[in-house]
Amino acid sequence: MTSSGFRPGRLMTAGLAAVLTLAACSSASSGTATPAALPSAVSTFGTANGDVDSITWGLPYGEPTTIDPPNTANYSSSLVAMNLCEPLVRMEADYSISPNLATASQPDPLTLVYDLKPGITFWDGAPLTAADVVWSLEHAAAPTSVVSSTLAGIASITATTPQRVTVKLSAPDALLPVELATFAGAIQQKAFSEKAGTGLGNAAEGVMCTGPYRVRSWESGQSITLAANPTYWDSTRKPKVQTVRLRFITDSTSLAQALATGELDGAYEVPAAMIPTLQKTTSGNLVFGTPSQLYLALSAARSAGPLADRDVRRALYMSLDVKTITQVGYAGSATPNYTALNKDVWDNGAVSPRARQLWRDAYAGFEAERGSYGSAQAVTEAQQLARSAGYAGQPIVLAVLAGDATLSRTAQLIQAQAGAAGFDIEINALQPMEFEQAAVDPAKRDGIDLILGGGFNAAPAPLELMSFLALPGSFYNYTGYDNAEVTSAITKARATTDPVEQARLLIAAQTILEQDYSTVALAQLGEIAFVNKRLGGAVTSFAYLNMPSFASLGSAG
Repeated sequence: MTSSGFRPGRLMTAGLAAVLTLAACSSASSGTATPAALPSAVSTFGTANGDVDSITWGLPYGEPTTIDPPNTANYSSSLVAMNLCEPLVRMEADYSISPNLATASQPDPLTLVYDLKPGITFWDGAPLTAADVVWSLEHAAAPTSVVSSTLAGIASITATTPQRVTVKLSAPDALLPVELATFAGAIQQKAFSEKAGTGLGNAAEGVMCTGPYRVRSWESGQSITLAANPTYWDSTRKPKVQTVRLRFITDSTSLAQALATGELDGAYEVPAAMIPTLQKTTSGNLVFGTPSQLYLALSAARSAGPLADRDVRRALYMSLDVKTITQVGYAGSATPNYTALNKDVWDNGAVSPRARQLWRDAYAGFEAERGSYGSAQAVTEAQQLARSAGYAGQPIVLAVLAGDATLSRTAQLIQAQAGAAGFDIEINALQPMEFEQAAVDPAKRDGIDLILGGGFNAAPAPLELMSFLALPGSFYNYTGYDNAEVTSAITKARATTDPVEQARLLIAAQTILEQDYSTVALAQLGEIAFVNKRLGGAVTSFAYLNMPSFASLGSAG
């Protein structure tokens, strides 16, 4: 999420991840590599055939800011938390939804019922009860939670029996059931969490959950070590890897070297700049998954400053050539994108064919309008528009993640392209903790005008991303965007179960939102991972972020 619905029953497959062992293929003009032809689409890579004592995994986005699940809306934090804590219903590698801690039913449009499975315990041996579920969901729905806007439709959460939880909705909500299969719906122990207080999820207090792994140690600034839960309740999903050491390696070159030598057994979110290097290694496989729900976002960071005027923001985007940005910065692993919403959020199997066609037609209109951005004529027009809107060369601070070679290269491209239209872009490389905090805390964005980073959707649904970007009060509505017509359309879309009507409502809202130019997804990104050749069973779809992905790994032999 810089930032993103199971209807009653099962969510349809959200477009399987295409996995690609990338072959070396260079581009003489850009010096980057492009992947070979895609094979059949799959959502996992290899087969887990046996047990493994330990693995070491890299975290390119650095140390988690927290492992308290509803506040882990970033790559490192969510990956760790969702191997520890579990939701009531589970998102699979293909984005389908299946029962997990509970079975779900929906007796009417305003009621969700979750019946807990018997015999499930937390790591300390205490049984999972409805009281723990009520506490966890109320915690996630609290205004201070990063995911609170996705749970805003909840009217009440009640333990109707010790093993049953009833969720009442204020209106029909097409998005909520699938959100409860993400980190927003992960369950924690009430007693432990209340005792931990504000320290819940930090290195000192941690969490208490039911998942296949628990934290053995957390060495701040260095690594987190997870140990398999010997009493894990689901005998069909017991982890084959006994120990997982997660190292915080944010320098792209160091990450690639460690993967190539076998010092690391794998990593998700491998920077695209490292594709040419990792294509040559024999230690493992570079894999590329799509639809990934990942995108490159360029977002105005605040309502004040040199980008306060909408026309200045529009002029800035008019100066950018996203075709060049994707070709040079992403080694063939990304495609240009021309709207605030990334294409894969609507172009996937979870969106009905008729609704998808509506989205496709709407997107074509934006592409026709914006496809010439970055051309000589567009740059000239952008310079004139910016001047007429009052921009007079003030510095515009662009924040990126320090150590990420791909983002650094992309930021320099943006700096040069916008510079041709008279914009003075200053690049500010933030350390991982600062960068993660800036994504959710307005105080940490003070003095920052733009944020460039990888965004993602937890759910493969346009409704989620539209809610994050356009609803007042959302953590990811950085500029305080507030349009009554847009809010009304999103609210109505959330209340309808007709996918075509929902698409019409959201497209109408998007048409208005796009005129604000507060956020643009510059590129649709593929999930890039690396898996050591001794391992199999890796989840390669972006669903890895919302499931116990390490529990699927095992020996390839």
